Amino acid sequence: MRLVTVEDLKEGDILANDVLLEDYTVVLGKGTVIKEPYIDKLREIGIYTVYIEENSEIPIQSEEVKPSAEPVPEVKKKPMEAVKAPTPKPTPEVKAKPAEAAKPTPKPTPEVKPKPVEATEPTPKPTPQVKPKKPEEAKQIPLKPASEVKAKQSEADKPAPKAAPEVQTKKPEVAKQPETAKASSEIQTKKTETKRTPKISMEKITILRDDVEEQIKNKIKDILELHIYQHTEGLEKIAETAQNIISDIIEEDEVIEKVYDVKERSADIYEHSLQVCTIATLIALKLGMTEKQVYDISVSSLIHDLGLRYLVVRYEDQDINLLPAKDQEEYKKHPIYGYTAVKNETWLSENAKGIVLNHHERKDKSGYPLGTDLLSRMTQVVGVCDEFDELICGVGKARVRVHEAINNVRNYSGIWFDSDIVDAFLQLIAVYPVGSRVKTNQGELGIVMRQNAHFPERPIIRIIKDQYGQDMRTEKIVDLIKETTVVIQEVVK
Repeated sequence: MRLVTVEDLKEGDILANDVLLEDYTVVLGKGTVIKEPYIDKLREIGIYTVYIEENSEIPIQSEEVKPSAEPVPEVKKKPMEAVKAPTPKPTPEVKAKPAEAAKPTPKPTPEVKPKPVEATEPTPKPTPQVKPKKPEEAKQIPLKPASEVKAKQSEADKPAPKAAPEVQTKKPEVAKQPETAKASSEIQTKKTETKRTPKISMEKITILRDDVEEQIKNKIKDILELHIYQHTEGLEKIAETAQNIISDIIEEDEVIEKVYDVKERSADIYEHSLQVCTIATLIALKLGMTEKQVYDISVSSLIHDLGLRYLVVRYEDQDINLLPAKDQEEYKKHPIYGYTAVKNETWLSENAKGIVLNHHERKDKSGYPLGTDLLSRMTQVVGVCDEFDELICGVGKARVRVHEAINNVRNYSGIWFDSDIVDAFLQLIAVYPVGSRVKTNQGELGIVMRQNAHFPERPIIRIIKDQYGQDMRTEKIVDLIKETTVVIQEVVK
């Protein structure tokens, strides 16, 4: 790997190390393929140098080739002449066996031949190879029109012919070299690596994800703030927003196999609605629900708390159970207000309207506003996410830490919600979000760097203070999946 300035970064470079903030939050993860927006964001946050994978051989080769001849056609001829020159045999024999003449010079060949294959497949080009995965997902949840799918496939097919001639012309020459197996295995390894990291996952670019969330939140806010009592003009735009969120989630590779951070924040019904929508959509996908069910869950999540706009009771960072009885009663009417506002909307299904009305109902009849246990699994999915996120941001509840909110949901598994829905939720949400300060059973203080897939309670942490409270002199990274004797005992505020 080599150290470069952000100004020297270019699209296609691959990070060799994590890019961290001062609090050790991972901004861009190791293996990330650089794109132009990431370079701009690094400038904004004041990061000036990064480590990238060593690919300096490619520029060196181009520097050697360029002096030999300026025109492109002559570049192709020069290497052949260079190979022929050192051969002591007569010219006719060299011409008759150009391939054999290439054998005594294996050093230039591995440098020139395999590397251009890597150079011809930068980040933008693995996407056509990744795209074929989507038809399999689309069979289960065909959310996009066939015309769009065909368009994407045709776009994916377009780059292929460009790369194909180069690869095909190289293969015959490489096949005759003594190091063919090694070179081809290296190429295959690099191809599989680029396939696995064609885009950035939600958990790796925390800052860029915040930017996207802010844009969507503002759009939701603009739509809902125009809604006044029974004036629902423009509210239908929520449906388009929901569809875009679903599409973005499904495009994420192995989306339901990842562990996601949920940040602690202040009460904001628009951000709360977006967060509930995102988590509920992920759970619905993980449970294998149909396209229609996923859509109804997504769109209803965005407007599930629409009724809060009708209240005069203060609900931010308030435990409603501690409010006067009159205020409690008023607050618990907000699902009815929301349902009343959309019950005559034809663009919203009856199932989606039912979720708006019943998202606070519970299986043991302890919920509100009706105190019924007749609630669908779709309603439970939204209810689980709403219960969790209300505790995080303080909507109608006193705010708590993420791990406390998760424990609260876990405690009501099989009581308030179906246990398999709670299990799906627990597999998706990180118990200790990136940036959390935690204390281990060995007395060390660490900061959570990133999550381990399938293990929300066992992230990767960087130790910053030893068991005696002294700053670490050397870097110590602990992967709690590998270090099974180390556990997190508490979150340090």
